[in-house]
Amino acid sequence: MAEPRKETGKSIVRNSIYGFSTWLLPLCLSFVATPIIVKALGHEDYGIYALVLGFIAYSFNFNVGRAITKYIAEYRSVGENEKIAEVISATLFINLTLGAIGLLTIFSTANWLVADVLNLPPESRDKSVYALYIAGLTIFFLMLNQVFNAILQGIHRFDVYAKIYNLNNISLILGNLILALTGFELLPLLLWNLLITGLSVIISAFTAKRLLPEFSFSLKFRRETLKLVFSYSSGIIAYQLMANILLLFERIWITGKLGAESLTFYVVPMMLALYIHSFIASIMLVVFPLASELKNEKEKLLRLYQKATKIVSFLAVFLGATLIVVSKPLLTLWMGAEFAEQSAALLVLHSITFSLLAIEIVAWQTTEGLGYPNYNCYLFMICFIISIFGMVWLIGDFGNFGVALARTIGFGVLFLSVFYVEKRFLGKIHIGFWLKLIGILAVSAVLAVVVESFLTAKLGTSWFSLIIAGFFGGIAYCLTAWVLGFVSKDEIALVKGILKR
Repeated sequence: MAEPRKETGKSIVRNSIYGFSTWLLPLCLSFVATPIIVKALGHEDYGIYALVLGFIAYSFNFNVGRAITKYIAEYRSVGENEKIAEVISATLFINLTLGAIGLLTIFSTANWLVADVLNLPPESRDKSVYALYIAGLTIFFLMLNQVFNAILQGIHRFDVYAKIYNLNNISLILGNLILALTGFELLPLLLWNLLITGLSVIISAFTAKRLLPEFSFSLKFRRETLKLVFSYSSGIIAYQLMANILLLFERIWITGKLGAESLTFYVVPMMLALYIHSFIASIMLVVFPLASELKNEKEKLLRLYQKATKIVSFLAVFLGATLIVVSKPLLTLWMGAEFAEQSAALLVLHSITFSLLAIEIVAWQTTEGLGYPNYNCYLFMICFIISIFGMVWLIGDFGNFGVALARTIGFGVLFLSVFYVEKRFLGKIHIGFWLKLIGILAVSAVLAVVVESFLTAKLGTSWFSLIIAGFFGGIAYCLTAWVLGFVSKDEIALVKGILKR
């Protein structure tokens, strides 16, 4: 029987670094690959490509596997390992069922979506239908993979998870880049995505089986276990369904009203800003299983929550502010001056949106780790309604900028749920903590923005000027936060211990 690994401050940081690697490597490769793929496919085909990737990432990808992460962490912490196999079997059964439903739904509605919903031109419809077929198969494999990835996270093997995830993403991006450079079009790129996803499922399944002896699959699980998993997962399914509908509606709405080219101008800056959120999410993966383990130790849970919130706020504020300052020169250098004219303002809005969402991650993960994903569902419902109505209302006067503005407003309201979570699960709203955090980071961010704006104006538009501006802006930001007392003595000691090790 595998013994649970004791999580210390150093191991938590180490797992966060492994999670960070799952963000950094894909970012670097995507930054190189995206302009090449856009140029190779053209703005219209890339718009279709982005739309299909949206289906793959968000349509039926409900992340039911989080139930496994929670209950593995919880059962192992109290020595009830015999319950793990049933939870895995029940979760895998639910994922297989949902994956099959998703596959059949996409196959049966592909023609209708392409012709009547997306209103794509006739010459693009056949390849778009086949693209959706490929997306359906890819989604099915992704849902299987959720189970195996959740096992690795539940046993705190973020090192193994990071290696598999990085291998998968490197293979995806490099393969797409090579295919685009050698003249292949839309469908071969998507087929490559399907192939790599299938291989990733096989590798993850064998690895999970090797590292967790309790891992097995059987249809002879108790109805109570199925009810337990489904009860926990229902809130996750519901809010992810709304999130998926929001993203797909957003992309379908823009494509139908403004055309596939306008969607390209929207999703490329959104992808850049989304990296802020995915970066924070990657290093905060560890919070979810730890919150499950600390559910009965409120003092330790509060310390975990506040330290994690400090880290994500520190990073999100600087990254968001920097992306806003360099939005136009960055897009000019990366995608061209014409593209920057169309997308710079969108990058500003997306940066605000995903910075707020990144700060909210810790409260979100804590709520789910404690076993209350339904609360997240209710809170996201408010964001969903505001965003959808805003997109419908604002697109007529403001185009895709109006759609981005509606998303910003909706997620700004969702951010306020952080304070509800503190009151509900951590006893009270910690006003002193937030006032100090906001005050220090506001002053630090203002100085960083002044430095970056000055340097980009003086040095002109070049990669050198952006690097220099970001570097010295980062120094100004960190030094200001340090002087104002952002880092505590025990946090300094922890960092020193890690560096010595």
